[in-house]
Amino acid sequence: MALFGTSGIRGVIGREITPELAFRLGACLVRRIGWRVVVARDARTSGLMLENALAAGVMSAGGNVVRIGIAPTPTTALASRNYGDCGVIITASHNPPEYNGFKLFNSEGKEAGREEEQRVEREIGVGQEERGTGEGRRPSAVSRVAKWNEVGRDEKNRMALKEHVEKVLALVDVALIRKKSPKVVVDCGNGAASVIMPYALREAGCKVVGVNAEPSGVFARGLEPNAENLRETAAIVKAVGADLGIAHDGDADRAIVIDENGELLGLDAQLAMMCEEELGKKKGVVVSTIEASMGVKEAIEKGGGKFAITKVGSVHVAREMGRLGAVFGGEPCGEYIFAGGVPVPDGILAGLKFVEMWCRKGSLGKLKSKMKSYPMRRAKFPAKERGKAMQTIAPEVKKAFKGKFYEEDGVRVDFEGGWLLVRASGTEPIVRITAEAKDEKLLAKAFAKAEGIVKKYLS
Repeated sequence: MALFGTSGIRGVIGREITPELAFRLGACLVRRIGWRVVVARDARTSGLMLENALAAGVMSAGGNVVRIGIAPTPTTALASRNYGDCGVIITASHNPPEYNGFKLFNSEGKEAGREEEQRVEREIGVGQEERGTGEGRRPSAVSRVAKWNEVGRDEKNRMALKEHVEKVLALVDVALIRKKSPKVVVDCGNGAASVIMPYALREAGCKVVGVNAEPSGVFARGLEPNAENLRETAAIVKAVGADLGIAHDGDADRAIVIDENGELLGLDAQLAMMCEEELGKKKGVVVSTIEASMGVKEAIEKGGGKFAITKVGSVHVAREMGRLGAVFGGEPCGEYIFAGGVPVPDGILAGLKFVEMWCRKGSLGKLKSKMKSYPMRRAKFPAKERGKAMQTIAPEVKKAFKGKFYEEDGVRVDFEGGWLLVRASGTEPIVRITAEAKDEKLLAKAFAKAEGIVKKYLS
C-alpha cells in the first residue's frame, strides 16, 4: 500500500502517523536519498515529537540533520536547496489538528517525485516485512544503527527564515509598496506563517495587523482558510479599515485574500487575477489543474497567455512549469508557484504579490468585479475507501454524462455549457465533486446527477 498521497504522507497522530514511522522515514532518507537532511515543522503540538523521532532516524543511519524549527513549506524547500541533500517538513497543511504528516523535498528544493517516494516506500516496506526480534530474524535496513563513532550530527540553522524573506522581497516591487504603505491584516492561523509573514510584510513597508499570529499549535480557527473559518478575520479587515487581508493555512503554502470590504476574493477569482498580473509582466504559459474554472482559462487567454492543464497537486504543476518554461502556475485552492521563486507553492510570496497588486492597481474588490465568473459548486463526501469507491463511481459518471472526458485524475467531463469533476482527495478520506456551468439551472442539474451517483456508491 502506498504511503504517499498527492501531497506527501498524511494521517491521524497515533494511527497512521507515529514516532516509529518518523524514525524509519529519517533513516530511509539517508540510505536512499542523501546524507544531509533539512527538517522543519509547522506549529502542531505533535510536531516536535515527530521531529525528534525523525532526527533520531537520520542520525542513527549516520546522516546529519539540519533543523530550521517552525517554518513554512516554501521556507523548507528553499533551505533544502541551500543546505541539504533533501528536506522534510512535518505538516498536515490545512487538515485538522489531529492530523500530521511529512512532505519531502530534493536537493533542488522541489517536492519529491513519485520515483523518490517509491524508493522510500520500498525501504520502509522491506523493514516492515523483516521487522522482528526473534532468533533467526535479520534486522531491517532502516533499523541498523550506525556505530558509536559514525552517528550523525544534529545542527540548527537560524538563517532559513531570513533567506526566504530576502528571496520573496526581491520578487516584488518593494519601493512601490513602501511608497503606498498599505494597511494589511494577516491571519497566520496560529501556524507556520506566524514566524515569517508579519515580519516580511513590515519589511516590505506595510502597516500590519496580526491575527492568530502566535505559533502555539492551539488553533483559534479551522486551518483551512475558507469563508466559514475566516468570518472573524474578514470582519476585522473591514473594522480596522485595512486595504486588504491575507490568510494562511497551517504550513503557509496557501494564501487566501480578503478585499477592503471584508469579502473573500474567492479561489477562482483570485487565481484569475494573479494569472493576469503575472502575464502583464511577462507573456508565456500558465499552468493550472483540471479543477481550474472557465474564468481562469478566459483570464489567461485575455492576458495573452497559453493555458496548460495538469493533474491536481502542486508537484504536477511544478513539473509542468519546468517542462514548459511557464511564467506562473497555480491551483484554485490558493497555492501559487512563481517563476524565479521556490519551485513549490509559496503563500508568503503570493501574499506579497497581492499587496503589490493593490499598490499598483488599487481596490482588489473592484478588480475582482472585472473577473468573469460562472456559477460553481464544490462539495466533499466522507469516503474511507475513496480509491476503491472511485473505481465504481467513474464508470457511472461516464454513463450519466455526454461530453469530452479526462480520466488522468478522477473523472472530468466537459459538456455543453459547463464541466464537472469527481475525484478522490489525495490528502483526506473524501471524494470531491466540482461543477461549473454558464447558468444556475444547468449547474444544479449536473451537480444533482453527480451527487446522486457519489452518494449511492459511498452509502
